[in-house]
Amino acid sequence: MIEEYIENQQYKEALTLLNNMDDEKTRYLRLVCLFGLQEYQQAQAEGYEAKIKAQETYYDVVAIYVSILKALEEYEEAINIIIEELSMPYIPYQYEVTYNTAYDELLLAKREAHEGYDSHNHAFSDEDLENVLIKEHPNEDVLYMAIEQMQNMNIRRFLPMIRQFLTNESKPAFAKSLLFELLVEQEVDEEMEIYKDQEMYYLNPSYAPMVLQQEVALEVMELLSHGLEDENPSLFLLCEQFLSFYLYSIFPKSIEEDAFSSLAGAIHYHVSTLQYIEVELEDMELLYQCDKEEVLQWVSTFTTIVV
Repeated sequence: MIEEYIENQQYKEALTLLNNMDDEKTRYLRLVCLFGLQEYQQAQAEGYEAKIKAQETYYDVVAIYVSILKALEEYEEAINIIIEELSMPYIPYQYEVTYNTAYDELLLAKREAHEGYDSHNHAFSDEDLENVLIKEHPNEDVLYMAIEQMQNMNIRRFLPMIRQFLTNESKPAFAKSLLFELLVEQEVDEEMEIYKDQEMYYLNPSYAPMVLQQEVALEVMELLSHGLEDENPSLFLLCEQFLSFYLYSIFPKSIEEDAFSSLAGAIHYHVSTLQYIEVELEDMELLYQCDKEEVLQWVSTFTTIVV
């Protein structure tokens, strides 16, 4: 009967039958009902005690208790509980997935709650940022928000985590470039390793250029500008954005100077095709003084980019 009431969202009716506070399942089901009724203050009080006493229902109690704290905007406490649980030597896989998802949602909610605050009032704590960097499969929204916040911080305190991030093949290639640029901006003077596309690169940020200040970026942009800016400004803007995306994705892979023209032609051709604009490879050859076969080779690489 109790389960039927809960399934039908008749939480008040279910609560009248949930009176045995010595039974841990009763305590858990009461939390479910109180959460459903949005009685968050009472749910928090009962949840604290239920978490302490829970055994067989422990992981479920933790999950609902964290949801209650999130509803109350008690983000720090909820995040600390999740971090503690995920650091345990063993946790059932299904709950590990649930807690990882909850952690990402908490960070996003915490960030949203801080929007509009002074830029020095950071949404993520140092510990939050460290955890985002070392997490094996980070939520990408959270990851890029974390990197954005780190732009206004002393990046050196995060160097151990950044080193791990840059050499971890599972981390997004685009994010690796953004992190490395933070090191460039703050003139970190030490050799760093970056693993991308099954190749290890060795660079010292204090001597490295920003991604879009490389010769390839400047020269290809100039070629696209001559070929497109006056004739089709909107297409030029899309090509400019794609060039940036591509260079951030492959950085620090080098591109030889004699390939700049064919790369420009390939971007023009590829972006036009995506926009259903009819263009001919022969036109790219004439406009950029390149070989159409090289243009096609570049286009084939665009589809293999892993960001």
